[in-house]
Amino acid sequence: MSVQKQIVFIGLPGSGKTSVGRLVAGRLGRSFSDADQEISRQVGMNIPEIFSAHGEEYFRDLEVEVITKLLRDDIGVIALGGGALTREETAAALADKEVVFLDVSPVVAGARVGEESGRPLLEGSENPRKRIAKLEQQRRAGYLAAATLSVPADGSLSEVATAVIRGLKLEETRPVSRYDLKSLGTLPVKTSEKIRMIPVTSGSGYQISVGESLSSQICQMLQERPRKVFLICPAPLEKEARQLAQALTQTGQVIKVFPHPDGEAAKNIRVVEDAWRILGENHFSREDAIMSLGGGATTDMGGFVAATWLRGIELINVPTSLLAMVDAAVGGKTGINTSLGKNLVGSFYPPSAVICDLAYLRTLPRRQLSTGLAEVIKCGFIADHQILELLDKASAQNLLASPSVLEEVISRAIQVKAVVVSQDLRESGLRECLNYGHTLAHAIEKASGYQVLHGEAVAIGMVFAAQVAVEMKLLDSAKMENQRRQIAALGLPTSCPQYSFDQLVKIMASDKKVRGGIIRMVLTTGDGQVCVVPISDYQVLRRAFHAINQCRGAGVSTGNPSSGMDKVG
Repeated sequence: MSVQKQIVFIGLPGSGKTSVGRLVAGRLGRSFSDADQEISRQVGMNIPEIFSAHGEEYFRDLEVEVITKLLRDDIGVIALGGGALTREETAAALADKEVVFLDVSPVVAGARVGEESGRPLLEGSENPRKRIAKLEQQRRAGYLAAATLSVPADGSLSEVATAVIRGLKLEETRPVSRYDLKSLGTLPVKTSEKIRMIPVTSGSGYQISVGESLSSQICQMLQERPRKVFLICPAPLEKEARQLAQALTQTGQVIKVFPHPDGEAAKNIRVVEDAWRILGENHFSREDAIMSLGGGATTDMGGFVAATWLRGIELINVPTSLLAMVDAAVGGKTGINTSLGKNLVGSFYPPSAVICDLAYLRTLPRRQLSTGLAEVIKCGFIADHQILELLDKASAQNLLASPSVLEEVISRAIQVKAVVVSQDLRESGLRECLNYGHTLAHAIEKASGYQVLHGEAVAIGMVFAAQVAVEMKLLDSAKMENQRRQIAALGLPTSCPQYSFDQLVKIMASDKKVRGGIIRMVLTTGDGQVCVVPISDYQVLRRAFHAINQCRGAGVSTGNPSSGMDKVG
C-alpha cells in the first residue's frame, strides 16, 4: 500500500480552504481537519475570543503546536488558517507535503467573508475586500513559496475541488453511497397459530417462519409429494437431525443424514466434495431437496451444496442458532472459506423456505446467545431503532426469560434483512448496508483461525466502524460511545488488542468489498443514514483502531469457541 502525501490547503480568508478541503477529502476517501476549528475545540473558545483574551502571539504559538500535531497524526487533508505561514516553523513543516494554494481574488474573498465576518484580522473600519487586499500584498509571496500547486479559487467550490484533484494527479474514489433504511417500510407479516410469516419477495420469493416447535410445519411442507431429503447438520446436532429424519420418514420421505465437522471447519471444499459424492451415490435429482439444520456455517455450506448440485436443487434452511436465524439463513448468500479469506467462494441461492424454531435457542450457551445478538443489534443501528429500545430493557442474560421480547427482536431483525434483500438480492447497492461491522470482523475471524465467533468479531467491527465515522466527521463521539455501550451491555467485546493493525489491514485489503484496492466500509451517520464509504487513507483506519483499543472495554476471547458451541447449531 503506497504512502500518501498529506494535502495542506493555504490561502487568504475567504479562499474556501475549509470547504474545498472537506470536499477533496470526501472525494478521495481521506480524513479532514481544520486547524482553526481544532484550536477552538482545544481551548473552548472561538478564534475572536482567543485573540481578545490572549492576543495574536498567544494564538500563533498555539497554532504552531496544533498544526505540528495534525501533521504528525497523518490527517489526510488539512486546512490552515490564513496567517499560519507567518510562522517559519509552520512553513518549514510543510516541506514534504502537497501544499495547495487557493488563489482567490480579494473581491470574491471579500464577498464570501461578508461584512460581519467575525474574523479578528478583518475587523475595523475598512470593508473586508480592502482588508483582504492588504493581506494579499503581505502574504502572497509566502503562499507561492510554500505551494506545490496553485489553483485559481474564484469559481464554485466544487469546480475548485475538481481542479485540485486533477492538479495533484489523484484518482477519486467512488462517491459515497447513502441510504435511509428507515424509509424502506416493512413487509406484510402474517400470523397463523402463533407463527409469524415474514415474506422475502426477491426472485420467486419465500417465507420465513418464526415460532416454537415447528417440526410439524417442516413435515407438512415436504409431505405434498414423496422425495429424498439430504439432511445436513453439524456433528453436535446429529441426534436432533435423526429425530427430525424419523418424523419425516413417517410422512413418506427418504432421508439421508449428513453430519459435518462443527463450526467453520464445515465450510471447506473437502466437506462439500463429500456431500457431492453422497448425493451422487444416492441418486439425488432435481426433484429432491437439501435441508440445512444448524448454525450459520451449516446454512452457508449447505446452501452452496444445494446451489451447485445439478446446478441447483431445492433448499430448506432450519437455523438453530440465533446468529443463523437473523443472518446466515436468510437472504440467499451461500459460501465456503479458502486460505485467502472467508466466503470468497459462493453464490446467491435463495432457499425455498426458512424455518426459525425458537425452541432450539433454549439450550444455547450464553456466549452463543450473545454472539447472535450482535447481528440483531446491527439491524437496530442501521434501520430499526426500536430493536435498540427493546434490547436496552432486556440484557442478554435475561432475554431467554422474556420469550416475547426475544421473539420480537428476532422478528424485527429478520424483517430488516427481508426488506433489504427483497430489493437487492445480489448486493448491487442497498444490501451492502447489512455488512455494518463486517470489514474488520472478517479480518479478525481469519486472524484468529476462526476461533473468534462471527458475532463477537462483528461487535468489535461495529465499534471500529463507528470510530471511523467519528474520524471522518460523519458521527459525533457521543453517538459512537452510545453504540459501544449498547454492544458491551449484551456481553459482547468492543476491542481486540490481541491483533496489530498492520496484521488486520492486510486481510481487510483482500475483502470482497474492496474495489480497485480501496477498502469500502459501511458507516452510520449522525443523521440516521447508512453510507458506504471508500477509504483510501489507511491512516483513518489506523487511528480508529488504536482509539477503540485505548478505550476501556471488554476484549475478545480467543479461547475455544466450540465449548458448547452450536449445541444447537
